Order: sequence, then structure tokens, then C-alpha cells
Amino acid sequence: MTGSPSVAQRRAAVARRARWTTGAAFAAYLLLAIGFFGVRVLEHPGRTYVGGLAADPQIFIWSFAWWPHAILHGENPFYTHAIWAPDGFNLAWATSVPGLAVAFAPLTLSFGPVVSYNVASILMPALAAWTAFLLCRRLTRATWPSLAGGYLFGFSSYMLGGEIDHIHTTSVFLVPLAALLVLRYLDRELTRARFAVLFGVLLAVQMSFSTEVLFTLTIALAAALVLAFALVPAVRAGLVSLVLPLAAAYALAAALMSPLLYYVLSSTGSKPPPGLEDWVADAVNFVVPTRLVLLGNDWSHRIATHFPTNDVERGAYLGLPVLVIVALFAARRLRDPAGRFLLAAFVLSAVASLGSWLTVNGHRVVTFPWSHVAYLPLLENTMFVRLSLFTALAAAVIVALWTASRGPPASIRCACAVFAVLAVLPDPTLDVWARSTRTPPLFTSGRYKACLREHENAIVFPFGPRGDSLIWQAESDFWFRLAGGYISPKVPDSFLHPAAVAHVTTADNPAEVTLAGVLELARQKSVTAILVDARRSEPWRTLFRKVSRPEAVGGVLIYRVGGSLPRPGCTGRRLQSASTSAHATSR
Repeated sequence: MTGSPSVAQRRAAVARRARWTTGAAFAAYLLLAIGFFGVRVLEHPGRTYVGGLAADPQIFIWSFAWWPHAILHGENPFYTHAIWAPDGFNLAWATSVPGLAVAFAPLTLSFGPVVSYNVASILMPALAAWTAFLLCRRLTRATWPSLAGGYLFGFSSYMLGGEIDHIHTTSVFLVPLAALLVLRYLDRELTRARFAVLFGVLLAVQMSFSTEVLFTLTIALAAALVLAFALVPAVRAGLVSLVLPLAAAYALAAALMSPLLYYVLSSTGSKPPPGLEDWVADAVNFVVPTRLVLLGNDWSHRIATHFPTNDVERGAYLGLPVLVIVALFAARRLRDPAGRFLLAAFVLSAVASLGSWLTVNGHRVVTFPWSHVAYLPLLENTMFVRLSLFTALAAAVIVALWTASRGPPASIRCACAVFAVLAVLPDPTLDVWARSTRTPPLFTSGRYKACLREHENAIVFPFGPRGDSLIWQAESDFWFRLAGGYISPKVPDSFLHPAAVAHVTTADNPAEVTLAGVLELARQKSVTAILVDARRSEPWRTLFRKVSRPEAVGGVLIYRVGGSLPRPGCTGRRLQSASTSAHATSR
């Protein structure tokens, strides 16, 4: 007769089941991410990319190509002269995601930056959901409630908005892990030294993804520690002992990321625009979704258009089921210290996302007390609406805890969790989840080497965010330089004078661009070639008709300026006039 399993065998069996569950959870989230965001790019992953509501994805595609290129060619990766040439640009003040670019460098070098960016974009929500699942399971010791909690964070309205334009705002899978490390330290599973090392590495990696998320994570962490000290007496001693290892972790992160930190501190010329007034959440958005959510329709879309910012940043939506669960959790756990902490964190993050004003359906109603300090350095450039990230995490944990509790019948708890998930499902029919690139054959075929000199400085039209010049340059492996480059909303000061040049570089209204402004920009920045997308050649062909006869090659019209002559090996077709077909290509 076989004896009963030993304690060690039972523990091993439990560990195997936990590992299997953990792997299965990630696989499930990844399949959902592929279904939601990846299906549209699978057919042409090198020409179609995830997102594309605006032009911002090209920033990240360019960055995925730039960092490995610069490192392999011995160039300074932090300050590039490939864009806004010849002056250059400090990439520490742009969302250039160096950590992601380096992590995905093997994929970029093998299949190109568009493919690499697509894989990263699909992975980010899956990883965020998975790490939130790990946090929820730590707190609930239950699998299914934790799966719901993980989904509500990784596929939250905040994440959906970021998925269509801003991979740096969706690179947040380390945020739940930060909370998990603090919990493990307070439960004495980690020594001070081990916590400091693990947390320091986490902070350094997060900084390499997004300095903005690191900053808001630091604010959220400080607020959480204060709340926990005030509301949870049992952990006060542990929180006091956490101060030194936490300081050591930040010191370690600063040391690990000292090159990036140096360039962050050495320049302020390209800071993001102030976020205090405009980049805030609308209180109605907590209940009313944008068009990105499946439940959103004509009526909700009409309301959502009144909210500040745009669909990318309108990420405060939680849905009625989540809010009902939060209310039920409050009714049951308000007297419990841990419950009070979670509720306070939820409310504080939600109110903080509203910014300095309470905005209701687009109307400012009343100011909040911290409006007097929100203009301080760093805070003045904080986009408060993005603090919805922490509201989503607090809500996810609350939903998981309530679903795993023993209060209402299991069927009711399960149904509420399902409704909470259904309320935030993305609308797969929208065309904002993917966009095709406009890279002409000149750059995909390698013929650019015959038509442009290496490191030649060029202006591309459509300019900046209206075109795809960054992707053109990335596809050419940075063969030429750009007297421009939409890497940040702010144009460098040296490209803003005189006013005629500013009309070119800001690209606000092509109708205001004059030939004199373009030629002055070319003179100032030693530009020798103007490149025009042949598929979108107007009004540029009409504007440049007196510059030179363009060379039509590989879907691009090449105008020579500054006394430069056409390259002998560039075998294209010399167009006679502006009336020639705008779709001319090389023979």
C-alpha cells in the first residue's frame, strides 16, 4: 500500500501548480493582446504597426532603430545628430524608450524596427496584466479573482489609450512588481540588502522605459507609504525600516542609469509642454467610456468629446461594475486597516488624476488645494490624467479581493467580476489599432545610397508629424540626416527663427509654409536635398516648382538645393514641371 505524500512532496506539487498557473495566466493575457491589437499587423508586420491614431508611433519605431544603431556604430546614443541636424537633439528629453530599444535590439536587427515595435506593443498589456495578476494572487491567494484583477489593470482604459499611440505609457508592468516587492519586504521575505538591490534594478529599468512613469511611480510610492503609515498601524515599524533600503535602491538606480540621468539633468531645452491645465481627467470619464471601449457608442462618444485632451489620454474610465464593487468593498472593509488603505489609495489617485481643477463634462467647476503647488518644477510638466494608471491598479486589486472574499454568494461575486471585465473590453472594429507605414521603395530597396550622400542633411515633406520621415530614416539605417524629426512635440529653439522657418518646422498649417522659409531653413542648416513623398506631393510640388527640376525615384521627389547637383548614380526620371504626375516613380 502506497503511503501518503510527504510534506515536501505536497509543497512541490503546490509549487508546480503555481508555476503552471502563472504560465497559463501570461499565455491567456498574451493571446488576448494578440487578438485585440496584433491581428491587424500579422499579415504585414513590417509595414503595418500597432496604433496610429496620431503620428507618435513613429517616434518609438525610430527609437527602436536608433539605440542599437548608435551603440553598434560607436555614436553617442543619448544625443543624436541624425535629427534636427546639424544641431542635434537630447533624447533624454524625449520618449525614446532606450530600455525597450535595447531589449528588443536582436529582433530589430533581424527583422526591422517596425516588427520589433509591434512585438513590444503587443507584449506590454499582456505583461502588465500578468504582473498585476501576481500582485493580486499574492493578496488573495485565489487564481480566478486574480485573473480578473490582472485583466482590469493590463487592459484598462488607461492602457487602451496608450496602446494606440504611446508605448512608453504602457510600459508599466514593473509598477505592480514594485508593490509586490514592498509587500515581500514588509512580510520579512526580503532582507534590506536584497530589497535594495531588487528595487534599485526595478527603478533603473523603469527609468529606461519612461522617466515620466518613474516620476509618477515615485510620487505614488511616497503617497502609499504615508497612507499605510497613517492607516495601517501594524506595518509602521516595517515602513520605518524600509526608509534606508528604499533610499539605497534609488541611489543604486541613479548609479546604474547615470549616463541617462546626466543627459536628463544637463538640458532643459526640450521639456514637454505644461500638463497642468489641459492634461487632466474628467470626472464623467470614470463612468462614460470613449469610443475605444466596446460599450462606447454614439451617445458616449458625443459626451467624451467634451473631455479634456484626446482619446489617447482619456483613460480614467472604470465602468459602473468596478465602481459598484468598490462601493461593496468599502461597505465591508472600511473598518479594516488594509481595506481603508486600499480605498484611500483608490480615491487619492482618482482625485489626483483630475489635476488642479474638478472638470465635469468639459467644464471646470472648482479648484483643488494642490493647485498652489502644482506649478512647481517637475510637477508643472506632469500630465495628471496619466495618474489614472494607479487608479486602475488600486481598482484591480479591490476587485480581486472582493471577488475572493466570502461575503456575497460565489455566483454573484463571479458575475460582478465578469461584468467588470466586459465593461472595459476594447472595440475591435475601430481602425485606430493599426496603421500602415508610408515608406517609399527608395528606402526599402536600398537605392537611397545612390541618390543621397551618406550623412547628407535633408528636409522631408510632409514635415514632422504630418509625414513618416522618421520611419524613412530608420529604414535607411540612418544613411541621411534630417533637418527636422518629430521626436518630441517641442521644436528646438534653434529651428524657430525667423518666423518663416518656424512655420516650416512646427508644421501647424502647411498653407503658411513659404518657399522663402524653406530655403532659409536649408541655408541655416546646410540642407542640400528636399525629399517629397510622391503620393502626397501637393502643395509641395507647386511650392518648389522654382527650386529645381525634381528627380522622381522610388516614390520620392528629390529637389537639389544649396548648389548641390543630382547624384550620378541616381537613375530616376527628371520631371519637367509641377503638372507632371505626382505618382511618378523610377523606371
